[in-house]
Amino acid sequence: MDLLKIKWNRLCHLDSICKVAFFVGMSMNLNAFELEAAIGTTAEATDNVRESSSNIDSDVIQRVIGELRFEETRKRLKADANLKLEHEKYYNDTYEDETSLTSGFGLFSIDLIDDFFNIQATFSRDDVLTDSAQDENPDTREFRNIFRAGPTINYAISRSFRMNARANYVEVDNSDETATDSERVNASLGFSNQVNSLMTWKIDSFYEDEIDTDSTEEITNSRISGGFKRAFTDGFFDFNYGIQALRSNITDTERGNYFDISIQRERVYWHTLSLSYEESVSDTGIGFESDESSSEVNADQLNPTQATSTTDIEKRKRTVLRINRDLSSFLYDISAIYEEGEFKLAENTERYRSLILGYQPKFFTRFTPRFEYQFIRESFGLNRTEGVDNRHQLRISGVYELLQNLYLNGFAKYLQRNNKETANREFDETTLGLGIRWEFL
Repeated sequence: MDLLKIKWNRLCHLDSICKVAFFVGMSMNLNAFELEAAIGTTAEATDNVRESSSNIDSDVIQRVIGELRFEETRKRLKADANLKLEHEKYYNDTYEDETSLTSGFGLFSIDLIDDFFNIQATFSRDDVLTDSAQDENPDTREFRNIFRAGPTINYAISRSFRMNARANYVEVDNSDETATDSERVNASLGFSNQVNSLMTWKIDSFYEDEIDTDSTEEITNSRISGGFKRAFTDGFFDFNYGIQALRSNITDTERGNYFDISIQRERVYWHTLSLSYEESVSDTGIGFESDESSSEVNADQLNPTQATSTTDIEKRKRTVLRINRDLSSFLYDISAIYEEGEFKLAENTERYRSLILGYQPKFFTRFTPRFEYQFIRESFGLNRTEGVDNRHQLRISGVYELLQNLYLNGFAKYLQRNNKETANREFDETTLGLGIRWEFL
């Protein structure tokens, strides 16, 4: 019974899942909504399942996946949620079988007073690691649940000048027993002025306070920022700058700049361009809100998996660039990220760089092949012994539509990791996979 209880706790934290079920039930009673569902299974054969330089074992991994997505947009109701249930079976028993639930309740909103007062809730459940230097596998994978709920007021002071006020109760629940769980409250107040149809000026303030935590550290986070959003016929430019202060009862106040800048343009020398830059301060107990995959079932492979190590204060800078071009006979895309995290208590700085090059021909009607190269360079700082990892990955994949909404997919992947400072972190791995997916709703 104890083992069953442990596995159930890893599958879902009941309190958080019940909150999602409550809001889902409300939306079902209120009105019909669009529903998408899919099931599938994939078998992967790998010659180095542990990603090890010395303890090399082969295995066959079977993954059975069920996905559910529903979306509702009405005058007084908005809901957007994803659920993904995945079961992993290792036939050579290198790892224990694992069942995990990843859910993202991107948004649930009910307008109690039309265009003035509503109640919003979001829920996310994401994979995390105890330590950033770990390789993600069933022995190291943990889960972080974040639930937010509270009222929002939107008030039109004039035709062009608006006020937005929001308050939230936040609950953070980590499956890792060493990670810090907490309850928080936050509030924000913002004003925006639409100068014309293309330009909007804005100013925002934010304050968050821990009201209950597993640790002895109590943290408050505050910021004030201002900026503008400029729309174009083929894109937009959104600029926000401010100052931020994170206060703790056991360390000095950490102050820093706050940036949230993004630009998106089409037809830039026949390409679509997306560029963003983020700079902010947070604590590792909750991480950064931009990391939460609340609107997507699958996490973006470009970003690193976040860590829930001993509570620390992190000052982070992240730049993401995406370029793609879609032609009649093929498409290609380039994605790059640079991330730097400076940890106050550990007195350490980690850096993560990733580059993805993709090419996808369009020669076939029912068959979609893709060729992809990925490079990752990750350094864990001068105070760590892991050195610098360089990962190279080549992947060839394809999807074939057997029947309407029934897809056969396969891939071949070669992965190599080099590390000049720490030889035992070096490895290479070859993986072959074949699967089937049915989208029945």
